[in-house]
Amino acid sequence: MATFEQTDIADVIRELNESEALEDQYLRAREAADRTAHADEAAKQAATIARQAKVTHQAIQAEQQRQAPLPRQLMLALVTVALDAVASYFAAQALDGSQTSTLVWTVLFLAVLAGGEVGLDVYKDRRPRAFYTLVGFLGVFILLLGVLRFMFLATVGSNDPVAAIAGAGLFTAATAVFVFLGYRALRAAETPQAWRARRRARAAYRVAQAARESADRDAMNRDRLIDAYLRQIRRVALRTCPAERVLSMEAAAREHLMGKVT
Repeated sequence: MATFEQTDIADVIRELNESEALEDQYLRAREAADRTAHADEAAKQAATIARQAKVTHQAIQAEQQRQAPLPRQLMLALVTVALDAVASYFAAQALDGSQTSTLVWTVLFLAVLAGGEVGLDVYKDRRPRAFYTLVGFLGVFILLLGVLRFMFLATVGSNDPVAAIAGAGLFTAATAVFVFLGYRALRAAETPQAWRARRRARAAYRVAQAARESADRDAMNRDRLIDAYLRQIRRVALRTCPAERVLSMEAAAREHLMGKVT
């Protein structure tokens, strides 16, 4: 029966395609079907690549406890450094230089604090002795900044040592807390390798999603063209075939137009 129906469909299509307009419609439907098949295959390949990239990222992350997004954690660390800007500026003013000199010293102080946060993260697992040495250095450095703040506040505070000590102590404690928070933000950040794997996984997902959307659009266009041509098939089938065979002929014609049978 299937072979007979396919033969019937071939005869009907040849008859319809004697019209140049319908032949053009038939060719466009077949081309759309071929284009959809290729797009669907490309979408499946892109989905496979996306799954592999995701598995690779998950495997890299599973080896580590640091899974927070690297850009976000770097931004948090920079925020902690920025929060130390006021305290560092007060310390720089104690050096009694020009405005430009004060700003330069402020930037240098912030650079040391930022470098200290990064150094603590780097040395924590690799070189414990260097880590504790850096902890000591940062502690002394933060205390020296506190002394400079005290000198500045004592000068501008009408020689009130209590207020100067309180202010300097508050800024010093805040600096130490922000350095610690910056260090903890970096400790939670994923490694550059995991970050690159996550970026590749996201990029592959976007490519796969775009490929699937393109394939779906091609499929909609294919179905529209096939439905238009099937209306011509239905018109001929209703004239030449029993009513109960019209649906089976339409199904056979659809398979032919989609390239499932030749």
